[in-house]
Amino acid sequence: MEFISLTDLTPIIPEIIVLLTAFTVLLVDLFAAKNNRSLTLAVTTIIGLVLAMFAETQLHGKDITGFYGTVVADDFSILFEFIYMSVAILTVFVSRHYIAENEMNFGEYYVLLLTAVSGMMFMTSGLDLLVIFIGLEVMSISSYILVGMKRKVAEANEAALKYLLLGAFSTGFLLYGISLLYGATGSTLLPTIITEIQQNGSGNPLVIVGMALVVVAMSFKIAIVPFHMWTPDVYTGAPTPVTGFLSGAAKAAGFAVFIRVLMTGIPLDSANWENLLWLLAVLTMTVGNVMALQQNEVKRMLAYSSIAHAGYVLVAIVVGSTSAISGVIFYSCAYALMGTGAFGILTIRDAGRVPRTFDDLAGYGKRNPTLALLMSLFIFSLVGLPLTGGFIGKFQIFSAALQEGWIWLTVIGILNSALSVYYYLRVIMFMYMREGALPEGAMVSGNTSGFAMTGLLGTAVAVLYLGIFPDRILELASLSILALL
Repeated sequence: MEFISLTDLTPIIPEIIVLLTAFTVLLVDLFAAKNNRSLTLAVTTIIGLVLAMFAETQLHGKDITGFYGTVVADDFSILFEFIYMSVAILTVFVSRHYIAENEMNFGEYYVLLLTAVSGMMFMTSGLDLLVIFIGLEVMSISSYILVGMKRKVAEANEAALKYLLLGAFSTGFLLYGISLLYGATGSTLLPTIITEIQQNGSGNPLVIVGMALVVVAMSFKIAIVPFHMWTPDVYTGAPTPVTGFLSGAAKAAGFAVFIRVLMTGIPLDSANWENLLWLLAVLTMTVGNVMALQQNEVKRMLAYSSIAHAGYVLVAIVVGSTSAISGVIFYSCAYALMGTGAFGILTIRDAGRVPRTFDDLAGYGKRNPTLALLMSLFIFSLVGLPLTGGFIGKFQIFSAALQEGWIWLTVIGILNSALSVYYYLRVIMFMYMREGALPEGAMVSGNTSGFAMTGLLGTAVAVLYLGIFPDRILELASLSILALL
């Protein structure tokens, strides 16, 4: 009988730290004094995530595998796991006041946040389809509960139910695809699958159908058209900090799995696959932007725009070059920060209410000049203006597409990006160029949580850093791609 060795545990030390933090939060929630329990839970969660990030730095460049090659700590997984934990830390910062105001101030909130992060980390570090599946389910189940945490709000309950039902469908597709790939290759280990396919060819019907089902399942998770239907309702109904967490971290996790599976397990070298992904990228960009144009709620507009951003990232996956895929990693990082930051602004009460529609933002620039400035920065980054992380991400993706000869795909992507300017700049226009009518008895300026402001300022600095000094992150992204090849 063989026992687990320290070598097996080494690549998953960050995941272990995150899970131990979740257990610690449960104990703190049980024994902490009531008057400072909220702050203690938030700080404990942040400390645990920071320790896990430190552990990641110790694994950088070592490319360690464990549990018979089913998990790996390589530069690719480490970089993406940094994204998840960074988004989770920001989510904790903007959650503390929100969960208290919305009767969600339970220790379980932070526990579920941590278990969702651990699931994402296992998804990214998994070299076996079953490990990826387990990580996906840990993330998904935690996310379903987080979406429905506002138990007394019908909209949140509806969002959680829709997310659960459609998530169950995508799980079925994934499991069926894994079973077909196992039947065709005799393994669920990605390196073994690719070896078998290279030796025997990719024309096996089981391989083709299995690949298609896995792609469909992951398309649900990252909201690629036509598998995007759940996104606007779930993002709108979920608690706003959770929406930011899903749009930033969960979507990045989906792309991480997409890249690892397509680059190390499933070859997409035929013209049919390229044409299919090309069509999905165009549909996703176009549908996301056109639907976002029609929205009157800021949160719902950001939800549809997140679909369009998934289309931009899919452009890079179609191109498939090292430069393009490193652009996916950089863009995932930039979008996680700017998207989570924008949703974070919407968690803070303004004149006694949480901004919901564009009209609610009228006069925001006068009432909350600092928050309006931060929101403007996040919006400019989502548009893709220079000196922001969003600009560098889009430039990296579209320039790589041009270099590889995908001219029409690049033109369509740039036109879609230009289309998004209209609905994004509506936010700026309402904040600074419209006079807002305050609710009766409301104060002119709202109180901003210092805890939330700390997180938002840190996020703004990170967005600017990615736009002004992108070289280091791009270099890390390129090196992480080499770890897959």
